[in-house]
Amino acid sequence: MISSLLLFVAFANAQDFMQVQKGQPAPFTGTLLTPESVATIVAKHDSDVAMCVAESDHKLQEQEIKCELQVQKTEYDFSSYKMTSEALIQEKDKELDKAYEIINKQSKNHTPLWLGVGFAAGFATSIGAIYVYNNI
Repeated sequence: MISSLLLFVAFANAQDFMQVQKGQPAPFTGTLLTPESVATIVAKHDSDVAMCVAESDHKLQEQEIKCELQVQKTEYDFSSYKMTSEALIQEKDKELDKAYEIINKQSKNHTPLWLGVGFAAGFATSIGAIYVYNNI
């Protein structure tokens, strides 16, 4: 009923609203309100609107804080994962460097040995070929 009364007051036009004195007949059928009643209704309406706005603002601030907290948490998680990944990559790089050092220490330069083996094999093959050629 109050909402319909508020709508009536809010959308009243000049024909629906006029001042009536005590004892004077009302020019229309409807509800008559004293100025104090109208003021009370308008004040209640304004108060309700202000409460709704305040509640909406509060909920909006609450959501903004939650979103900001979620963004900060996500940034922290990302930073943490990035630092962990970089640490793992550095550790793996160190392991690879150690493996390369071990491989380099184990694989010595055998070029002189292979040169000598090749020369000896070539010399033996040449001697064998000369012997076969002279004996046939």
